[in-house]
Amino acid sequence: MGGELKQTINLGAYGWRHANWLDSFYPEDLPQDWRLGYYSNEFNTVLVPADYWQNMPPGECEQWLDDVHPGFEFYIECHSRMLESVSQADMTQALELLKPQLSALVYLDEQNMSEAVKRQFDVLVDRLELEVIGSGYTPQAPMIWRSGRNPAELPGRAPDSHFAFFEDELLDMRSARALIQPFAEHLADDEVDSSAAMIVHHPRLQAANLAKLRSVLQIMGH
Repeated sequence: MGGELKQTINLGAYGWRHANWLDSFYPEDLPQDWRLGYYSNEFNTVLVPADYWQNMPPGECEQWLDDVHPGFEFYIECHSRMLESVSQADMTQALELLKPQLSALVYLDEQNMSEAVKRQFDVLVDRLELEVIGSGYTPQAPMIWRSGRNPAELPGRAPDSHFAFFEDELLDMRSARALIQPFAEHLADDEVDSSAAMIVHHPRLQAANLAKLRSVLQIMGH
């Protein structure tokens, strides 16, 4: 009999518009509009930074779907002041276009938003039936797993995290494995059955090191 089947962890980066990936990952002559498609050939998920939404035409999300493969997953970063630069109507329209491959909205900022702003997001979330991750939206939302923090150890928090956000350059794969091991064990121990994702962010992160981490996850059975 085979061993226990472990949950797949989709690995990706915080955005795909990285200047330090030019030449080292993206070919020099690759048009900027083609980078997302190129990225999706290597990785299966991405956390879209909130500032990608600044002055973005809502229809651009439809192009994003055309650029990626059918199994690709988008996570969208949100924050409490987002609706000051993007109207609720435009954001709803954009997310509605992206919804076929939109996994969740993610609040990296752990500061609770005002009730007035939350009501606006509630309308959006309810209309589109979206999952929200991060305590900045509501204390009942699944927490974001960060390095050095186990949600199960925090009083009053449900240990149902299935989204990890790590800030690391990934220069040492042994250290990287130690970083992600607690999250992988959490998924197994708590029998989390939601789709699991791991996002890595660092100003000097290289796509090659992210690919190495994916190999580590595969060796670990994820």
